[in-house]
Amino acid sequence: MTVNYGLLEHKILEMEGKHKEELDTLKEEKENLQGLVIRQTYIIQELEKQLNRATTNNSVLQKQQLELMDTVHNLVNLCTKEGVLLKGGKREEEKSFRDCADVYQAGFNKSGIYTIYINNMPEPKKVFCNMDLNGGGWTVIQHREDGSLDFQREFVVSMSDSYFS
Repeated sequence: MTVNYGLLEHKILEMEGKHKEELDTLKEEKENLQGLVIRQTYIIQELEKQLNRATTNNSVLQKQQLELMDTVHNLVNLCTKEGVLLKGGKREEEKSFRDCADVYQAGFNKSGIYTIYINNMPEPKKVFCNMDLNGGGWTVIQHREDGSLDFQREFVVSMSDSYFS
C-alpha cells in the first residue's frame, strides 16, 4: 500500500484553512456580540436612571398631592363649620337674616340650619335653608319624608319669603 503523503498533507492544510476561517468568523461574531452586550448594558443603565428619576418625580408628586388633599380637606372643614367668617368679617350668628333668601344673598350657599329673625318674634329661630332648589334661598317650613309627620301641625310663615313660584 502506497500512501501519498502530498495528498494527505494537502487535505490537512485545506482542513486547517477551513478551521481557521471558521475560527475567524466565530471571533468576529464574538466581538459583535460583545459590542451588542456593551450597548445593551449601557441602554439598561440609562433606562434604570430614567426609572429612578421617574420614581423620584412620582414620589414628589404623590407627596404634593397628599399635601394638597390635606389643604383642601382643612379648607372644607373650615368652610363647613358654623360661624365661618364672611368677607365683611361678621360671623353668620352675628348677622340678622330675615329669611333664607337673606342668608343666600350674604354668600352662604350650602343647605343647612341657619338662624333667622322672623318679623314680630322676640327670639330668633333656627331653620333649614335649602340652597340648592330653584336657585337657592328657600326656607323649609315643613320637611316630610315618609308621611309619618302630621301636616296639620303649627308652623310660622314669614311674609318676606317667597314660597310659590
